[in-house]
Amino acid sequence: MQKHFTINMEIKFQKTYLEDLYQGNTKPYKEYKSNRQLVAQYIKTINKLKSITHKEQLFQLKALRYEKLTGNLKGLSSVAVNMQYRIIFKEVASTSNELIIDILEIEELSKHYE
Repeated sequence: MQKHFTINMEIKFQKTYLEDLYQGNTKPYKEYKSNRQLVAQYIKTINKLKSITHKEQLFQLKALRYEKLTGNLKGLSSVAVNMQYRIIFKEVASTSNELIIDILEIEELSKHYE
């Protein structure tokens, strides 16, 4: 019988600006430079994702409003940053011997319904 262990989610940022915002570097991005509250909420949301040890916790943390997307975004998922913005990401599951790692590739920070 093989044992499986879980660890915190690994986050990969697909776009440079997403990692920059997570590190608090808003200078090059006019849209986010003046919106410190959004950036703080974004960082908080990424930290919540990092703290997850099982994929099922995405459903349990109601504030994230986790959902699988449909239509032209089929294959992607999202969580809410606030009522207006969401993080769109791709879920990648990988296994290595006795280790299961869920990798969240953060695709974009978008205004909902745009």
